[in-house]
Amino acid sequence: MAGKTLFLLRHANALNDSGLDKNRALSPKGVEDAKALGRLMDKQNFVPDMVVCSPAKRTRHTLKSLQSSLKTPQASFPEILYNGSAGDYLYEIQKIDDKYSKILIIAHNPSIYELVILLATQGSETLMQKLSEGYPPASLSVINCKCESWANIQPAGNELLSLMNPIDYSDLLY
Repeated sequence: MAGKTLFLLRHANALNDSGLDKNRALSPKGVEDAKALGRLMDKQNFVPDMVVCSPAKRTRHTLKSLQSSLKTPQASFPEILYNGSAGDYLYEIQKIDDKYSKILIIAHNPSIYELVILLATQGSETLMQKLSEGYPPASLSVINCKCESWANIQPAGNELLSLMNPIDYSDLLY
């Protein structure tokens, strides 16, 4: 597979408390979903060599829960991933050093879903149909990016290789 691999993950299910949005924690279901996803990513060899994560509590907790099964490298936490647009997310990806070929981005809807739609315009009919149905919490897209340099990643023309959400990996919850 030529090019780079991008894993785009919407944080797992969070509590709807009335506190500061940035400090919202994962719900118990969110923790279990993220742990199950970590097991599935490890099993599928979807292992990133760099993680870029929103600094919000729920995204950091999603990463921590993934790490209970999946060995991930150190992460960076750029502020723009908390409330940025899909374009902002793309710009963050374009700044990544090319020594990394598999990147995991953990962020928020609607921007993370909009980025998947922006980038992945190719893929099986089944995957593209599933993508059109929304992006629930703990959804992960695996995209083969047709670029040799992150600076050259472009909208469209990239292939959606896999799309998973908790319904797909619920058998791995425990």
